[in-house]
Amino acid sequence: MKPVNAQLYSQQQIMQSLVDGCLVEGLLDNLDSEWIPTTEADDRFTRLFPFARLFPIDSDYNDSAKRIWHWPQEQARSIAILLQPGITQAWEKVPKTPVVLFNHTDDQWHSLEPEDFARRLFAAGTSSNTSDESSLTQGQKVFLNALSDSLWQAASSVAHQVDTEALLTRSTAEHFTVMEQWASLLDRPYHPTAKAKQGLSETEYHAYMAEFNAPIVLHWVAINTSCLISGAGVGEETPMPVRWLASEASVKALEQEMDERGLARTHTAIPVHPWQHEHALPHWLQEAFEAGNCVSLAAVTEPWLATSSLRSLAPTVASPHFLKLPMAIHSLGASRYLPAVKMINGDLSARLLHNAKALDARLAEGLYLCDEGKWWAYMPAGATLFDEAPRHLSAMVRSYPADLLEDAAVRLVPMATLGTPLPGGEHHVFDDWLAQRGMAAGPASVTALFGELCDCFFAINLRMFRLGMLAEVHGQNAVLVFKSGQCHGLLLRDHDSLRICVERLEQHGMQDPCYRIKQGHSNTLYHDSLEALLFWLQTLAIQVNLRAIIDTLAEHFGVPAHGLWQQLAARLKAQIEVVPFDHHDRDMLMKQLFEQEQWPYKRLIAPIIERAGGPGSMPFGTSSTCNPFVRVSALAKDTAGEALTAN
Repeated sequence: MKPVNAQLYSQQQIMQSLVDGCLVEGLLDNLDSEWIPTTEADDRFTRLFPFARLFPIDSDYNDSAKRIWHWPQEQARSIAILLQPGITQAWEKVPKTPVVLFNHTDDQWHSLEPEDFARRLFAAGTSSNTSDESSLTQGQKVFLNALSDSLWQAASSVAHQVDTEALLTRSTAEHFTVMEQWASLLDRPYHPTAKAKQGLSETEYHAYMAEFNAPIVLHWVAINTSCLISGAGVGEETPMPVRWLASEASVKALEQEMDERGLARTHTAIPVHPWQHEHALPHWLQEAFEAGNCVSLAAVTEPWLATSSLRSLAPTVASPHFLKLPMAIHSLGASRYLPAVKMINGDLSARLLHNAKALDARLAEGLYLCDEGKWWAYMPAGATLFDEAPRHLSAMVRSYPADLLEDAAVRLVPMATLGTPLPGGEHHVFDDWLAQRGMAAGPASVTALFGELCDCFFAINLRMFRLGMLAEVHGQNAVLVFKSGQCHGLLLRDHDSLRICVERLEQHGMQDPCYRIKQGHSNTLYHDSLEALLFWLQTLAIQVNLRAIIDTLAEHFGVPAHGLWQQLAARLKAQIEVVPFDHHDRDMLMKQLFEQEQWPYKRLIAPIIERAGGPGSMPFGTSSTCNPFVRVSALAKDTAGEALTAN
């Protein structure tokens, strides 16, 4: 593995996301700044910029498209950032270039760190200096705290380095474990505070994050069965949680303890994450423990391993049964509890997904679903599905298709892994895929395999879309299923975020699942039309998931990103033709995806600041950005024109 400066690498990665996010969300628009074409930059920029290598005097490289964003500061200083036109947004920071603070008095400069840059943005328009905490709003403090945690936690993860040696020789389950650890290195791409798991100390971070591969020993809590509700997969003949999650010896030890303590007939034991047991339960459920409705047990069962989702755990023994538990840490601006209402909605979504498989032969063959119906949640008398305290004590057994995990020819790859570069750049999953297929690692073969990936991904998602549903297919939830070196299908997990259009469901013989949604609160599950539902394909699926894969492939293999975007567009168009849409739907898709100048955009930075903490899912807002297919098409025409001129 190549040595990496973990702190510098993490700062560069987070600064890129911070600047690009501010640009696309318009957070740099109302500043007293100027945009200077690089061809017009004076000596101070070309001489002092640490990326002066981009301006060689004897070079015929055309830098006319780039701009220097220049923002005057106090005391004869200014901030400068080198920008270039983007594909998914109009402008982006040139990768691996710093945000520079100039001192014009002595012609000195230094690179700003992300927190310093954010503080200067927050101080803009106020009379305070950048270090004045009293001038910050609560939301700005929340964002800065998350940014600070992201920096030290990302650096810690990068310094550790995930072991990716000899991946092709590992079993399917072992390979999947490494894929999860790899995906955890970045978490969510293009989000400057994604890596922050707020509430974890440094010791806890190393103990509970997937990339460190540390075994996690669970606690068990016995809950008065009259205070439990359970999922659609739990019935009279269904074993209790421990039967799915522990060896026979461990089951006997736990059941013996419950019997000795007089709990066997009245209580049911569920697992609890050790962090949750120490930090959250004493705060939220102290009265329940004092009353005897909840009782901590001493029994110990086999250890588990964290996955890229942190609160989802993988077994350390051969088993298809994984585990999802609440953790009251904050990540992506939201507390990671596990409320019963989400799991109820997941059961309802799973029913629709199985209906979809029955209606479409390609979905029947290539859409795989984790079984998430086995769950238990604390729900005392008088509580509601939307109360805060009960959602901190629950558990879900997530069962993966056993035939996939037991098949040596199968590889399960979270799409987030494909969009996460290793810090040393030493490996990518496509390296193994190319080797399996006997293909050389050149632009043509990489582009061809990416095209196959897109075919599979869009075939599944567009067929679901036609029926009136779309899963939350960001890189963490969507797992590609490879069989003998071929991209065969898509495995979905976290069914509670299935977005739907009821009118279209009903046209295909399905019904409104009647999701449980808090009255008076906005929801993202119901949509009035397929056109409205398309938002999630454009944003989560393409702008986040596939874009991250493109950027990572482009960097690792030296393949031009615009060529991969052209391949994505071509494969998407082809699938729109193949999937049996009616003429109206097909015309709508072609217009919205390929002809509109603007696409919707999911804002992330401003919504965190606006919410200023508090409960709820990941905060986001909507705005617009450029259409990547229009941008790539224009770029192809410009390149062709330049070639003709040169000839």
